[in-house]
Amino acid sequence: MNIKVLALAAILGFSAPAIIDIALNPQTAVAMPTDFVRPTGAFTDNNQEWVIKLNLDQFGIYTYEGQNVKKGSDLTLKNPEMSGNSQSYTYTFKNQNYKYIITYHLADTKHIRLTVVNPQGSTILNKLMAKG
Repeated sequence: MNIKVLALAAILGFSAPAIIDIALNPQTAVAMPTDFVRPTGAFTDNNQEWVIKLNLDQFGIYTYEGQNVKKGSDLTLKNPEMSGNSQSYTYTFKNQNYKYIITYHLADTKHIRLTVVNPQGSTILNKLMAKG
């Protein structure tokens, strides 16, 4: 037998399950950065006016669910831009031209800061939120 044929057959045999998995489950192909620590759970401000729920699903989709309890309004956003360093991480979710920025400090894992920036670049909300 030809050794090249055997080698090619072995390579295809080992890679076929991965190729099939990606073809059948496109979410598998999503590259999830492993160097970012994402806060998850529910966070509230001191006045209990805002509730922010952050979730990371099995496919690596990071979701922001914000609710204004007093007004009864809510908003769901997915797939933020991520940045950070060894001390803190920033997750910027976008809704049209508004930015919903979550800042998470590794030294204080029980809190996040929610900053909302309008299209003109002005901060319209800046809240420290505690994990509930």
